[in-house]
Amino acid sequence: MNTNTIEKVGGSVNVTIHKNYFKQDDTNHARVQRTTAGMDNVIALVCDKSTLFDKASLVAAQMLFKEAVLELLQQGRAVNLFELGTLYPCAQGSINSANPSPTEIPPLTLGFTPAQVSLEAVSKANVSMSQVAQTHPVINLIEDLSTHRFDNSLTPAKPVRITGRRLKIAGDAGATGLYFAPQDDQGVIDETEADWIRLEDGAFFKNTNTFLEFILPHTLSADTSYTLVIKTASGRGKAVNKTIRRLVHDKTITINRI
Repeated sequence: MNTNTIEKVGGSVNVTIHKNYFKQDDTNHARVQRTTAGMDNVIALVCDKSTLFDKASLVAAQMLFKEAVLELLQQGRAVNLFELGTLYPCAQGSINSANPSPTEIPPLTLGFTPAQVSLEAVSKANVSMSQVAQTHPVINLIEDLSTHRFDNSLTPAKPVRITGRRLKIAGDAGATGLYFAPQDDQGVIDETEADWIRLEDGAFFKNTNTFLEFILPHTLSADTSYTLVIKTASGRGKAVNKTIRRLVHDKTITINRI
């Protein structure tokens, strides 16, 4: 550890609010944004509170403590870390045997049980920000791969790439998808969706959270302006949520004449 990088840190806790998609009501849950302080930050605080120790000595002691804790864990011991909580070995996974042999024991991992003093300390943390997490799809760029233009002009029957976040299309085909909604003379779309053109599932050759790539329908008219709409129930990983999230892109899509 370079002792020249040791510095104090400060601040408060940032919390984001996430909707619980497993329930139909307005239930939300809070998630703390993790900011990790290293041992260099701990040492800086110790030096700030006491002049009995210098940084180099504390760094050396920290390395010795680390080696000792690792040795005790290798022996299968639970370790009380500075009276802040207990780090302990535990097995993960199930055993498909009534009389398992040592080789059938699942791999060991680590658990941690915080001490009351640690729980009391974190309960006093100041929450400086609480905001609703953004969960709707976001479009950053739309590229016509045949012309390599990013001006939202697209060519019928040619490939298109959309770049962004949370884009993956998933869910009931009757309620989700990528749509081209025709605009009227005032740039307004029909919210009944009666004239929307849904992209066929087979048109996609990439459907991920960060990229959508597809062949533009040849039926789109160069005489019409469109609004691109994404509706998806995609969740974490391969999960599909009950709630459908919608994005109405704020840039007008025009169609090139061919």
